[in-house]
Amino acid sequence: MKVLVLPLTAMAAILIFSLWAGGYVQQQTESWEQLLEQAAQSALEEDWSQAENLLSQTQKSWERRKTFLHTIIEHSELNEAESLFAAADIACRQQDAQEFISQVTVLSVQLRLLAETQAVSIKNIL
Repeated sequence: MKVLVLPLTAMAAILIFSLWAGGYVQQQTESWEQLLEQAAQSALEEDWSQAENLLSQTQKSWERRKTFLHTIIEHSELNEAESLFAAADIACRQQDAQEFISQVTVLSVQLRLLAETQAVSIKNIL
């Protein structure tokens, strides 16, 4: 029985970390999506300083968590989100509401996909 203690403890720790990481990524994604939704609404209202502020706030939050995300998510998926942040930033600076909202929408979808890859589901297990 002693032989099984270490492997079972390691498996339990991995399971607990996986559940926590999935919940953490989901929580962060929801926060980012709310900020991006507010930024899109600000762009519709032609309040570009608010839209830029909200996008910047989202990017800063993303940057603070990026190192952790790189440890649990494929780099190509994170790079896609980085590209979308940059495209949204360019559209915001150009004050192109249609392009900005389009980029923010695609970015939100990408962030949602990142969260789904970390969620505990039969699809991810198999």
